Amino acid sequence: MRINDIMGLPEIEFNEPAFNVLPDEVFTDMLLGDEASEARLVVDEEDWPLALALRTGRGWKGTNFILRGPTLGAVERFEGLGGEVMMSNQEDWMRATREHYSLALMRSTPPAMEDFSPSRAKMVKALLSEVWGGRQGDVCLDCGCGSGMGSAVLREVGLSPLAYDNDATLLSLGLARGRLLPEETMLIDATLARHYVRSTELGLALMAGTINDHTALIWRSVLHELMDLTRETLITMENEREADLVKMWALGEGRKVRTFENHNDSFYDRWVCLITE
Repeated sequence: MRINDIMGLPEIEFNEPAFNVLPDEVFTDMLLGDEASEARLVVDEEDWPLALALRTGRGWKGTNFILRGPTLGAVERFEGLGGEVMMSNQEDWMRATREHYSLALMRSTPPAMEDFSPSRAKMVKALLSEVWGGRQGDVCLDCGCGSGMGSAVLREVGLSPLAYDNDATLLSLGLARGRLLPEETMLIDATLARHYVRSTELGLALMAGTINDHTALIWRSVLHELMDLTRETLITMENEREADLVKMWALGEGRKVRTFENHNDSFYDRWVCLITE
């Protein structure tokens, strides 16, 4: 369900210009500075505020609390206007929020050149089926999802992807091709993922690399965040040296690691680290 449908409005403009800024409380204050004649407050099953919308002279304007707490001032403004309460839940509202910003990204960002490889997708499917074939319905974080090949394969093997990347052009491509779904996709910094997603059972990072002296620090931060958010993490790399490095990082965090060579793929996903708690 679209975010404006949940709010019972034909359209609404949120102060937050992008998904990645939703934790910033400054956008609440921006909305409260507007003159308004009506208000709507979205709450969850426990009456916790999820969003506030005000009818201003420029139409309905809103602010979204899904990744930050509401303020007393926001609640008092709603009550002062005798506003209307709209019901939702945390999961539906989050999915609608991701969809809202993904659709906006598609409208504003030209897609990258097509990079999908059917042969690689087939090999990744074989790998995921071997490792996670018995699991159905579990949420899997698709870290550095690119244009969505991993997410598409995760769905094929019965898992539920939650995808993120910091390249808007690749996300735009994946969304346009249907490999990424708007309600499952986020444009965020992977080193800060904990601010945007909850812990899940599974995590995936396909072709984590190139990992070298210049990029090791950033990759360690990205993969540390992914491992912290997931109970079981599958990371693929191009070569054994990179796999050994990732294994060392994981062992340093007290994780168990199984490293093996993926003989189905001689390049992109040749080496695999399966990391567990």
